[in-house]
Amino acid sequence: MEEQKINKRVRINLSQTAKGLCQIDCTAEFEDAEQCEKELDAAIKAVRRVIAANGLKEAGE
Repeated sequence: MEEQKINKRVRINLSQTAKGLCQIDCTAEFEDAEQCEKELDAAIKAVRRVIAANGLKEAGE
């Protein structure tokens, strides 16, 4: 039987709306829900720092 490979990654897409607001789309792939939650939280916080550092505004604020 072949062992299934589990991806360990966070993918982030940042796009701008027609009004210039930034939208975050994140996907986390890890072995368990707790690890997904931890890594997704860190990714969202990192993206928000990038948005703020570039003087942009996040949609839904």
